[in-house]
Amino acid sequence: MKKISEKQKGPILVIGSIVGVLVFAFGIVYPIISRNMKTREEIEEKKRRIETYSSIAEKKGSITARLEYLKNKRAAFDQRLLSGDTPAVAAAELQTILNDMASEHELMINSQRIINPKERGLLLEVPVQITTQCTITKLKELLYQIESYPKFLSISDLNIRVYRIRDPKDIEARIDVSGFILNSKSTTGKSTT
Repeated sequence: MKKISEKQKGPILVIGSIVGVLVFAFGIVYPIISRNMKTREEIEEKKRRIETYSSIAEKKGSITARLEYLKNKRAAFDQRLLSGDTPAVAAAELQTILNDMASEHELMINSQRIINPKERGLLLEVPVQITTQCTITKLKELLYQIESYPKFLSISDLNIRVYRIRDPKDIEARIDVSGFILNSKSTTGKSTT
């Protein structure tokens, strides 16, 4: 082995010191700094999540109140629909309602006919056609009662035939009255709770 001279010891020590510092920096310090930066990023991400969850938790009361309000509105809306899951059951209920109204106004319904239901978005329109002979006053009262009934009822068509033009007391009226139910096609697969 060769002896190192004093002149060569200086540069070797400097180079050795630089290599030692570099090994220390890249082998020990850099991984520690890298881990600390990664930990800081994770902490910042967790802070953002906590802030998001906190804002959601703060809104819980208003969201719960809004949900209750919408449930009550839905219940009130459902009360105004005809009962029955099928158009046939709803049409039977509508016929019963119309017969009760007619008997209340001392009208005789000459004919009743169920018309094909029509889709109206979330609702299904269930129309029934009735024919009655009455006076204009009784017809007006019947039409008013249909339009102001607590359930959603609408008059989609009204045809009036007068028997005597000079004395238009007695008339024949053909009225298409519609009630509504939820459309089962548009609500399948959706939760109603």
